[in-house]
Amino acid sequence: MRIHQIGGKNFDSNIYLIIDKTIALIDAGAGMNFETVKQNLSKFNLKPNDIELLINTHCHYDHIGGDHDFVQAAGCEVCIHELEADMLRKGDSIVTCADMFGEKLGPIDVTRELREEDKIELGELTLRVLHTPGHTAGSTCLYEPKQRLLFSGDTIFSDGVGRTDMPTGDAATLHNSIEGLLKLDVQTIYPGHGPLVEKNARACILNALQFI
Repeated sequence: MRIHQIGGKNFDSNIYLIIDKTIALIDAGAGMNFETVKQNLSKFNLKPNDIELLINTHCHYDHIGGDHDFVQAAGCEVCIHELEADMLRKGDSIVTCADMFGEKLGPIDVTRELREEDKIELGELTLRVLHTPGHTAGSTCLYEPKQRLLFSGDTIFSDGVGRTDMPTGDAATLHNSIEGLLKLDVQTIYPGHGPLVEKNARACILNALQFI
């Protein structure tokens, strides 16, 4: 099992490539830098059509705009929390904030709706779905207890939290979600933007509460 960060350029979210029995991505970026993402995949002898599973942490365009590229290339399975699945299917450019990027969101075929405590088995890794609303109503984090890994989306970053002033965001709800993360045994945090947190993960979560 290997995890690599292959996105994050310009408006793109971080894009995490998981090479396991199933080859998966966590988030796909905005799709504005797909050529760069393809080059980064090639460093691991992979192409877009090798991606089998795409897991979206939430519905914002900088995380899901690139879904189209991978679905077109690979016909991969697309996952997102059940509260935001129809926004992708309908191509909602308002709630997904595509309009803020000057873009229109075409419909995305969501093949799996995620719920709290769902398990996503990739091989060595089994990701546990945590519903962590606040940044958006359907935001999720993905937790791997054996490896003590947390893919946090825009719920928390190394130095703060995701905004709550966009559609379906709510600061009090985000505070409650972050408090819930304190119950986890986490060593490494893979956030939706910015650098990894490779130590003092609990301190990072506590710091995120201060921002709220």
